[in-house]
Amino acid sequence: MTLAAFYTEYGDSDVLQVSELPVPEPGPGEVQLRVSYASVNPVDIKIRTGMLGDGGPLQGTTITGMDVAGTVERVGAGVTGFSPGDRVAGLSPNGAAAELVNTYAATLVHVPDSVDVRVAATIGVGGGTAVRALGLTGVSRGDTILVDGASGGVGTFLTQLAIARGATVVGTASQANHEHLRELGVVPIEYGEGWQARARAATDHPFDAAFDLVTGGKFTDLRALSSETAPIATLVDPEVPEQGGILVTGREPGFEHALQEVMDAIADGGLRVPIAREFPLSEIAAAQDLVADGHTRGKVIVSVA
Repeated sequence: MTLAAFYTEYGDSDVLQVSELPVPEPGPGEVQLRVSYASVNPVDIKIRTGMLGDGGPLQGTTITGMDVAGTVERVGAGVTGFSPGDRVAGLSPNGAAAELVNTYAATLVHVPDSVDVRVAATIGVGGGTAVRALGLTGVSRGDTILVDGASGGVGTFLTQLAIARGATVVGTASQANHEHLRELGVVPIEYGEGWQARARAATDHPFDAAFDLVTGGKFTDLRALSSETAPIATLVDPEVPEQGGILVTGREPGFEHALQEVMDAIADGGLRVPIAREFPLSEIAAAQDLVADGHTRGKVIVSVA
C-alpha cells in the first residue's frame, strides 16, 4: 500500500483525498519510485476538473500530479540505465503525488548530486514543454522573442533556456515579478491593458518568435508584433494552428532529450527554478488551489517523503 493523493470523480479541489492505495509491481519498461517531491502544474487542475476528458464521468481512481522526483525502488523487465537507489526525476503520467508510483523509464533522467531534489521535481511538464516549444519555433542566437507569461511555470524555463541559446527575451508579467525577471536576464513589461504598445516599445524591430503561455486568444496581437515569418506558439489555444501558428501539445517526440537538457542546465548553474511554496501531501488541495489562482512566481511543490 502507498499513501496517495487521488480523486474518484471530476471536480474542484475538494474531490481530492489523501489515503492508502494498493501499488502494483512495475511492468515492463517501468520504474517504481519512492517519491520525495511532486510539483503542481496547471494541467493537473485541468485533468482533475475534467477539462481534458471526453465529457463522461471519471472511470476509476486517479492519482493526481505528473512532475516527480525520488529514488528508484525497483525496476520492471527490460529496463536498463536505472537501478534501485538512483536519484531520478521527470514525469509520472499515471500520477505523482504518492509515496510509491510506477512510471516509464523513458520519462525519467538521473539527478546529479549537485541538484536539489526539490528543484528536480519541477522539470517534467514545465522544462520538457519549454524545450519542445523552443525547438518547434527554432529559436536561436540573435533572435528577439516575446513571451506572454514569462514568470509562470513554463515561462521560468523557456525564458532562461532561450537566453542560454543566445536570444533576447521580452516577457510579460505583473509588476511584482519584474525584478525577478531582470535577474534572469529578461526584459519585463507589464501585462494588462496596453501590453501590446509596451511590447512594441521594448525592441526596435519585430519579434523573431512569440509565445502565448497563459491565456490564449492572443494570436492576432502576437502576429502583429512579429515579423511575417516569425513562428507563433501557444500552449493553451487549440485554434492557433488554423491561423498558421504552432500548438505545443506535450506529445512531440524526444521528451527524454528535452528533460536531459533541462537537468544539465540546472546542474551547470545556467537555469534557476524558484520554489514559490512547499506544501505537505496532506495539503495537496491548497497547493493546487494556489496554482489555479495563477499568480505564483516559479513552482509549487508537494513534499511526499
